Amino acid sequence: MKDDLMKREKENGFEGRLILREVVPYLNLPSHKNNNVNLWDFKQRKNIVIIFHHGMACASCRNKLKKLAKVYNIMQSLETEVFGVSFNNTSETKKQTELDGISFLLLSDLDGETTERFTYVDKARNAPFPSVFITDRFGELRYQKIAREAEDLPGEEEILSWLLLIQTECPECSHL
Repeated sequence: MKDDLMKREKENGFEGRLILREVVPYLNLPSHKNNNVNLWDFKQRKNIVIIFHHGMACASCRNKLKKLAKVYNIMQSLETEVFGVSFNNTSETKKQTELDGISFLLLSDLDGETTERFTYVDKARNAPFPSVFITDRFGELRYQKIAREAEDLPGEEEILSWLLLIQTECPECSHL
């Protein structure tokens, strides 16, 4: 499965920045609720889905986040937390959550340092390349996809499938 994923990423022009089955980099960013989110606060408690996106100006990115917001309750039932990361400031991310009905946290990476540890920066747009990262509750990277456009990212069904797989691999950690 890992070889297939790497082959598809190469065909799309990107290789993952991170190594599957290794712990993801540290993340500590301000959210639209004016509190910092530290990824390690969720360790051993929650699976994590992180979506890097172009921000408020990108209709495709906003659409992708809206679709994920519709299944956020299901993700939470799978002991998962979701975070969206962009270069937008916290007031812009707050506005985006209100306009788009997003109930998960949107994080602001103004200097792009965290983004560059996970994915690539689209210099033409001064924004992260749309990317999805899924970790298990121990911070181990289980899936990554880096794309040129948000519509090339996996849909909510595929993300839910990965979360179900993670839950079934660790039955003592699951409520399933």
